[in-house]
Amino acid sequence: MTEPEMRNVGFPWSEQLVGRTFASCGGTVAAMHVVMQQGEGIAGNIAGGTHHAFRDRGEGFCIFNDIAVAANVAMRDYGLDSILVVDLDVHQGNGTADIFGKDPRVTTFDMFGDRNYPWKTRRTNTYDIPLPDDMGDEDYLGLLRSWLPRLLRDHRPQLIIFQAGVDALKGDSFGRLGLSRSGLLARNNLVYGTALEAGIPLVITMGGGYTRPMDASVSCHTDVYRTAAYRLSAWARARQKLQQR
Repeated sequence: MTEPEMRNVGFPWSEQLVGRTFASCGGTVAAMHVVMQQGEGIAGNIAGGTHHAFRDRGEGFCIFNDIAVAANVAMRDYGLDSILVVDLDVHQGNGTADIFGKDPRVTTFDMFGDRNYPWKTRRTNTYDIPLPDDMGDEDYLGLLRSWLPRLLRDHRPQLIIFQAGVDALKGDSFGRLGLSRSGLLARNNLVYGTALEAGIPLVITMGGGYTRPMDASVSCHTDVYRTAAYRLSAWARARQKLQQR
């Protein structure tokens, strides 16, 4: 990559960065294979969510778009023709929107801070939901709760990819929204419950989180994956009981 290209990404070049970039993409693809081979359930990558990367360039700390790579591999390997990307990072996933802008097989749903990065390179998703500064739990969750059933009804996705950034947390250095930790937990549960109840395979990727100090963001990232494990375990137990009747 050239020096201007690296400046656009925001990372200095190193051999370690190359390995990290490939591993990040590979983790999301691996999670996708797990849920597609099972035909249901949840799997996650504790990295990825690099939704600012375009086909031909990186941007905003994103080099390759792991969401787009995983979706394309899913369409190639499993013949999928309806994938839903639910991007709840506080920044618009402009790279994902651009990559799939003319592909009817992928629906991109994005709730993001309206007065936030990216400004000059924002693209159009299938559904863009720009949010005002300081939006709190009640309004945010009400919006998400109203949209998720519609997305499933109208698009009947065979796979959901959830970009689970936690930078909507109140006090995040780059967030501008006002969600609490419990609000983010409720957000995660809404997405997980929707997918599990509908029997749709779900892949989780990480996303942003920029509190100072980092403890609050780390706790919220941990919640993303811990809650998924709890929900998946409870769902599996309930299904087993039904099968034993």
